[in-house]
Amino acid sequence: MRSNTKARAMEHFDPEKYVEASLPVRVNEQRLSNLLQSLLVGLSIVGISVIKKIPTSLLWGYFAYMAIDSLPGNQFWERILLLFIAPSRRYK
Repeated sequence: MRSNTKARAMEHFDPEKYVEASLPVRVNEQRLSNLLQSLLVGLSIVGISVIKKIPTSLLWGYFAYMAIDSLPGNQFWERILLLFIAPSRRYK
């Protein structure tokens, strides 16, 4: 049997030849994102007085809504639901 030419080409794969072209030549460090992150943390400390005026029940309700709303796309939740579905009715 003759071997496939693609398989023969993969035997002689040289990583230095093919991978080096994909590696970044230089990295630009940017400090703008760190500055923006620090400013947002500072604003949240200033905004504590505004956050304290929001009723706690409203915040708990919002967080509960967000948690329940995110369940259908969660793989863990889908697997838990499979425990309660009869094996004959599961998707194959």
